[in-house]
Order: sequence, then structure tokens, then C-alpha cells
Amino acid sequence: MNDPGPRAQTTSYARTALSVLLLAMLYLWVFPFHDVVRNPNENVRVYMTVAIVDDHTFAINRIEGAWGYVNDKAVRAGRLYSSKAPGTSYLGVPFYWALTRLTHQDSHIVAAPPLAVVAPGHRPPPPPRQPIDRTRVMYVLRLFSTVFPGLLFGWFWHRFLAARTSSATVREAVFFSTMAGSSLYAYSLVFVSHAQNAYCFGAALMALATVRERDAADAAAGTDPGVRFGWMFLAGFFGAGATLFEYPAAIASAAVALWIAALAAERRRAALIVTLVALGVAAGLAIKHHPGPAALAAAVALLAYAVTLSPRGFFRLVGAGLGGAIPTGLVLFYHHRCFGSAFKPGYSFLENPTFREETNQGFYGATHFSWEAALRLWLDPAFGIIPCTPILLLFLVGLGASFAPDLPGDRRGLSRRNVLSAAFLGTTIFSAGKLLIALKASALPDLHARIGPWIAALAVSLIALAVTRCPRVPKSERAMAASIALSLLGMTHLIGMMNNWRGGWQVGPRYLVTIVPALGMLALTGAESLLVAARRDGNTALRMAVTASAAGATVASMLLTGTASAWFPHVPTEYAAPFFEMMLPLIRDGFVPHNAGLLLGSHGLRSMAPFFAAAAAIALIVLKGDRRRPLAMLAHSLGGLAVTLLLLLPSALVFRPESAAVTRYVKSAFEPHPADTATPTPPPHETAAQAAGRARRLAESGQTQAALDAWLRAIRDGR
Repeated sequence: MNDPGPRAQTTSYARTALSVLLLAMLYLWVFPFHDVVRNPNENVRVYMTVAIVDDHTFAINRIEGAWGYVNDKAVRAGRLYSSKAPGTSYLGVPFYWALTRLTHQDSHIVAAPPLAVVAPGHRPPPPPRQPIDRTRVMYVLRLFSTVFPGLLFGWFWHRFLAARTSSATVREAVFFSTMAGSSLYAYSLVFVSHAQNAYCFGAALMALATVRERDAADAAAGTDPGVRFGWMFLAGFFGAGATLFEYPAAIASAAVALWIAALAAERRRAALIVTLVALGVAAGLAIKHHPGPAALAAAVALLAYAVTLSPRGFFRLVGAGLGGAIPTGLVLFYHHRCFGSAFKPGYSFLENPTFREETNQGFYGATHFSWEAALRLWLDPAFGIIPCTPILLLFLVGLGASFAPDLPGDRRGLSRRNVLSAAFLGTTIFSAGKLLIALKASALPDLHARIGPWIAALAVSLIALAVTRCPRVPKSERAMAASIALSLLGMTHLIGMMNNWRGGWQVGPRYLVTIVPALGMLALTGAESLLVAARRDGNTALRMAVTASAAGATVASMLLTGTASAWFPHVPTEYAAPFFEMMLPLIRDGFVPHNAGLLLGSHGLRSMAPFFAAAAAIALIVLKGDRRRPLAMLAHSLGGLAVTLLLLLPSALVFRPESAAVTRYVKSAFEPHPADTATPTPPPHETAAQAAGRARRLAESGQTQAALDAWLRAIRDGR
């Protein structure tokens, strides 16, 4: 158990480049823009970016008057502002500024001067200047503020994963599942904040993991570890950057800050317990509005922590603090300029009365914890994080492996390992049994409250079982696992308390996108731990089961989540199975998003051929497995496809035919519409029944006018 075997194989830069190139084809080929939807989550950020460049102000009053009403605004002293965290709008400023300089256009309309007689030899007055096209602005902002940062993150993400697994299949499965088969893909294609804060959180974790690994390597070599000021600066910068883009990501930022603090504490580490207790007391007193005692408890925490610092730890804190001060300062500056206080966000001044009423309850809308919210965020077939990206379920194994103790390797008799395994297996069976009883006995109104605790108990039991059975991972990864566990528990609890936890139309649980890369890290750890166990026991079947399941889960996630992300990343809440209820009808009827193929003169599904080719190449890469023998590759591929079908089954079982009405609306709002390029002409001879059938098909495909003409013909011929 102390020697888990080789952790990684050397991955060439060419192999990383190939994976990122395939990912780039999925990211760059499509532009899912649907103006009718008027997504306020995106538009209010665009308005703020344009206002900063064109009007030199944060106020969006003029932009809204020019480009139309947008929701999600804050209002103070008659001025309208974006209520969102400012990071995405900040990020778009240099790219929109460059666009205005290249096109010599902005959002203003410059009228022509009054007519006057032009003297000979003088130039005529310039014609009126038209405002910049809003669709072009949206494309540029998406491309440079979300798509390219996503691909840049993808490069370092692939290298990070490659260093932590011995299986190329597992590496590619986790990489493509997170980047192209999760809600992270959807929000990497639109100008919102959920992808950027996930990139920041993931980058901070990678930076701190690198520091831990290099410290461990120096200790093994007998040398004194350095300060690693640059890496600590990046950890602080990206850790605080998560909150710059999304306010709820403050929990992830806090988890990063705790890891930074623990990493810098090199002396008298027992004082960390006093520090944590004092911090908890200070937080509790602050929530209860006792500022004096809270400040005193915070001072005690600070003094207790100070005794743990060495000179190296102090300078590491300085590096992280300097990095974190930049995004923190940008957030506080925005609050101060727009809302009069550095510590008041836009949610304190919402214009929409419904939203204002919701956020006035509790802590900006966080009131009491709801088991329904928590369970559906994770397990709902339509948008839950696990059904959307099944490979992330391995995070349970990864958590267990991260905290596995150094137990003897005896697998027979009454060893400590076997006793603990039997005890945790018993609790797992007990929790599963109680869950089944609760499912059978509970009515729908209180179903989630009854089964929620037992699902949580089952998850904890599975983690504990993994603790006893999985090989021990390197000690340097334990702090990362602890930080991820804190962030996912904290964010699940916070979002589960929000009265608007669903968040409207979305792909996956958009408020939990922050932790997708972090869950991917734990999923990789879990898969690698199982592979090490298989190698230790000579269990070839287990190894193939792990890699085939990872491959099948990747293909399933790209179908269930990747297609919706590329076609229509605003999935209505009415769907129970978006892939079967929305995506298959869209593809069947020839709906494709704006894409490069259309610009090159292709039409319909043919315009998406390179996109489909890249997706097929990704599927082949993960399905073929790690072994190079043709028969083994075939068996692995068939096993992976079987897993894919199994994972598609729950979504197929909850399919609801009545969702066709919602799909008709999606088709009516879809851009470009197939009817824009090819309007079907009625057959010269058809019966009334045939005309009625044609009308139904046209209505289902969203071609309203053609459907109406067909119905009129059916009525006329039926007389």
C-alpha cells in the first residue's frame, strides 16, 4: 500500500496540443447566438463593457436605451448598473476597445451635419456613422473573454492531469468530460462569469499543488524549499479572482485562502487549531451582529496564526496577498463607485421588484437549506451535475483515496483494514436500505427532505469505504482534496439555501460550475487509485472496467451536455430530458447553431461536419483504451459504448412527450432558422389529411408561417 506504483507517464507537448486542438474545434466552430432569448445574464455584462469604453462610466442607462431593455440591473440615484460581479465586464474592455478602433465604430450614432453648399476644393461632409453591430460585439467578447481563456486553461489543465495518472484513457476522459461534456463548456461559449471563475479556482488549485509537489521533491532531495513567490502570487491572484467573476465563488476563494494559510504555517502547527476555533467564533459573532467581540476573536486568531509563521512562510503569504489584492481591489472599487460602499454589491439595489424581494430575504436570498435544491443540483436527470457529467461521480472514490491511512496490506483475516472495510460496508448497505424505505414511504411534497439525509449518509459511507480499500495517494494531494471538499460542501450548502437556486434557463447547475475542474481532479484521483489497486492485485478486469467506464461516461456527457451547450445553452426549466426532448428534435429537423461552415457556404447539418468529426475523434480516443492490440481495443470500445447506453437510459426514461410545446418555442427562437435558407413548397397534389400532417411537422420544426399555410390548405380542401 505504501508503493502505489507509477503515478504518471510522460505526456508529450504534441499529445497535449492534439487534445487542445480537438477541443478548439468544438469551441471555435460554433457561435450559439439566439437574440430572441435576450439572456440578461449575458447582456447586462455586455452593456457594462460597452459603457466603460464608449461612455467612460459604469452606468448603462444610455446603452439600454440604444440596445433595448435588459434585466438583472441595479439602480442607485437614477443610474443603472450591472448587478453582477464585474470580472467578466472588466475582461471584455480591452477587446471591445480594440474592436472599436479597428472598425471605427462604437455604440453611438453620429448624425450627418446639416446640408450646406460645399465650396470648390473642399471635402463634402462625412456621411452619418452607423453604430457598431451588436452581434459582432457579442462574438468578439465571447471569443476573447471566454473561448480563448478556456482553451488556454485547457492546455495547462491537460498537462496537470497528465502528471497524475498512468492511464492515457483516464487522462483524456477527465479532460474532455470537464471541458466538452459539462456545463463548463456551455458557459465557455457565452459572455457570462461561470466559466471564468471555474478557471480561476482550478488555476489556484494547480498553483498550490505545484508548490506542494516541488516542496516534497526538495525535501526528498535534502534541500531547503524556496519561497516560490511567483507560484504563491498566482495562487492568490486566481484564488481571489474567482470572486471577481462570481460572488458565490467567495466560498472557493476562502478554501484557497485556508490552503495558502496552512501552507505558510511551518512552525507550531498545533496553533492552527486555536486559529480555526477563533475564526469560527469570530464568524459566528459577526453573523449575530456583535462587532466588538467578533473583532476580539479575530485578533486572537491572528495572534495564534502569527506564531506558526517562518520567514519563508511569511514571504509566501506576502506573495499570495499581493496577487489576491488585485482582483479584490477591482471588486471593491466597483462597489464603491457604483453603490456607495466597497462592501455593498449590486444585489442591494436591484431594479426588478421580484428579484429585489427575493434577495431581501436572509443573506441576499439565502434563507434556509433545502434538501430539494441540494439533491437536484447534484442528481436531477435534467440538469444535475452528476447526470450531466457522470465521470465526476468518481470524486467520491478520489476523496476516500486522498485520506486513506497507511494501513497494513494484509487482505486476509481480521486485519484493521478488513475490519474497517466490513464496518463501512455495513453502513453503506444500511444507508442504501434506509434510502429505499424512504423512497417507498415518502410522498412527493416531502420526498427530498426524507431521502436527502440518507443519500448524504450513503455518500459518506462510500467515501469511508474508499478510505479503507484504496491505495494511499501522495501526501501532497491531501491538502488539495481538503480544499476541494470544503468548497463543494460550502457551495452546495449556500446554493441550497438560495430561494432562486435553480437560476432559470441553463445547462447544468450554473451556480456549481465553479467546482467542475476541482471535481475533475478528485475524479482523476479516484480513477487512478482504482487502477493502482488493479495493478497491485493483477486484476485486468478491474482496470478495463475503470477505463471503459470513464470512456463511456465521456461519450455520454458529450451527448447529454455537450450538444446542448453548442446548440442552445439556455435550456428551459420545463425539460426533464433535454437531450431527448430538445436536442434530438433540433438535429432531426436540421437546426444548427451559427457556425463557421455556414460562413463557408455549407448548409444544414453539413455545415457542422468538422464539429462532428472532432467529436468523433474524441470518442475514438477515449473508447480505444490503453492497450494497443486490436481485439483489446474492440472489446474496450464495446464496453465503453455499453456504459454510454446505460448512462443515457435514465434520461430516456423520464422523457415527456408534452414537452413538444417547449421545443416549438425553442425552434421559434433558434438562430439561424432552417426556414431562412430553404422554405418548403407544398406538393402540387395532396389530400386534406396530408396537408394537416405537413402542418403538424412544420409547426414542430418551428416554421410557423409555412405551418399556417398548410393548415389553411387542409381546411380549404377538407370542405
